[in-house]
Amino acid sequence: MNRRGIALIFSLLVVLVLSILLSAFFFKSINENNLVNRYVNSARAFWVAEAGVAEAIKNLTNTYTDGTLGNYYYNATTTTYGSYYYNITSIGTVGLPNGGYINSTVKVIAGTGTVDASKFQYALAAANGLCFGGAGSCNKAPEDFIDPDTCNGHPCWNETDTGINFRDLFGYEQSEVERIAEHYNDTNFDASLNNEIAWVDVAPGSNLTVTGDLNGSGLLIINGSAHFGGTYQFSGIVYVLGTLTARGTFDAYGTVMVASTSDIANNSVNGNPDFYYNTTEITNALTRLADKFVRIVSWRETQ
Repeated sequence: MNRRGIALIFSLLVVLVLSILLSAFFFKSINENNLVNRYVNSARAFWVAEAGVAEAIKNLTNTYTDGTLGNYYYNATTTTYGSYYYNITSIGTVGLPNGGYINSTVKVIAGTGTVDASKFQYALAAANGLCFGGAGSCNKAPEDFIDPDTCNGHPCWNETDTGINFRDLFGYEQSEVERIAEHYNDTNFDASLNNEIAWVDVAPGSNLTVTGDLNGSGLLIINGSAHFGGTYQFSGIVYVLGTLTARGTFDAYGTVMVASTSDIANNSVNGNPDFYYNTTEITNALTRLADKFVRIVSWRETQ
């Protein structure tokens, strides 16, 4: 064999080896790229599942929650686990360019605060009394406005000389409840609340005036003075930090509490308002509040 033939064979072998090496590097690069993409998409699916957990916690009373984040999708199911615990299973889904998808599942047990409706014993309570019959006259009895049959044999009306302890009643500091509540002021308040935790800031020297043919429910905390009138109806807990006046045919189902220690003449009930003690409505409002204070008891991720 001459030298030219040997050189040709050697050259072909070199080309073959280089081709094999280049092919190996090429496929290795593709594989590493696929691994990176899979890791990135798995991380996306995980955080989408976490978003589903967050949405489920915001809506604990819903058994199913779903939504999208851009092109990614989550769905979460919630079941009760005892009186104050919830099982949440959230699945995050990320679609792939080839038509497939990657899922990540997060399972959580969440606990809420406790509910103690027994702290609320009255249809109407005030820290420093109320004037029944209108300011200046006070010539009517509380029973003219409060149905005693709803109080199961105990008094429906109470005035305290020691003030009303917010934390003792609700189990949380006033500032904590303010932080998680929906916020309004005396000019933009929507009285048709639907099982909300509402905090209303009233400008000094003003009143929150609530009238009209409307219904509301939940926990309503008024940071200031309030006037209820018309045919407004509220179910749940009304907590007034200022003074209260009630007129018209305002109806309250649950409990109304006036925390102000202002002179009794500034708090008055007249006309035809009615106050009905209702433990179911009180419990509903407290449950809604407790659901806002959620802690994670256990957490795990599955694929």
